[in-house]
Amino acid sequence: ENIFVRPKDVLSGKPSVDVECFLENVKASRKPLSIEVELLDGNQTIRKASQKIAAAASRKSTGQTSPDATTNSSVVVSLVDLAGIKLWDLTDRNLYSIRVHLVEGAQVLDEDSRRFGFRKAEFTDHGFELNGKVIKLRGLDRHQTFPWVGQAMPGRVQRRDADILRNKLHCNIVRTSHYPQSRHFLDACDEMGLLVLEEIPGWQHIGDQAWKDISVDNVRRMIRRDWNHPSIVLWGVRINESKDDHDFYTRTNATAHQLDPSRQTGGIRYFQESEFLEDVFTMNDFGF
Repeated sequence: ENIFVRPKDVLSGKPSVDVECFLENVKASRKPLSIEVELLDGNQTIRKASQKIAAAASRKSTGQTSPDATTNSSVVVSLVDLAGIKLWDLTDRNLYSIRVHLVEGAQVLDEDSRRFGFRKAEFTDHGFELNGKVIKLRGLDRHQTFPWVGQAMPGRVQRRDADILRNKLHCNIVRTSHYPQSRHFLDACDEMGLLVLEEIPGWQHIGDQAWKDISVDNVRRMIRRDWNHPSIVLWGVRINESKDDHDFYTRTNATAHQLDPSRQTGGIRYFQESEFLEDVFTMNDFGF
């Protein structure tokens, strides 16, 4: 159903990666079920690993005992001591792939892959650091609504916007105002070295409890869709330019941290006297 690739200790000289595979509708099987994970640099295989799936234990934990019952679960496969891995940064956009097989006995039942990069990105007291080096950020917002056609633009035009921002305007970061944007655009950001602050949908208005539940789900869906992009360095978990709402924004931050502990959160406000629940204070400064 999904794959989350989590690089670890990327600056140590011997990085590793945890690959969490989310499984849907796993049926009981007389043959052993396993997940096989392969790390690829282009077409070259760097490392393989596999792990058996304890389907019976999963059925028991969910209270399902029928042999035809299905379960949803996740399995983590680790690849360790990956010496020689090249880091992803703004100039050397080294991208790797993880290929995953779900195997029953000797038969491949399903397969999927994800692209990712090894990098460490963090906002610190010294500024923004990428792979341990402080980088001055220079960026712009991007709206994905085109004249006459709205969002109905092909992939090549979405990619062209990333090229304009990175290579024509010489930005190194973009803010997705104010919603998750095209996968083609985000893929291009990975390839061109354009950092991304990605935001949930919304502008100023906060609705009732049912509305807030949908917004928290938007956080969840944004992160689960885009968590493998090395270009994304910050999750925007506030409604753009909205007023403070302690309980609501406590939930959005907690959801982001639970799903992806590797990235920090931010949220765009337009006033400084705002409750600071995120990891990074982000603001539209209209003071000039």
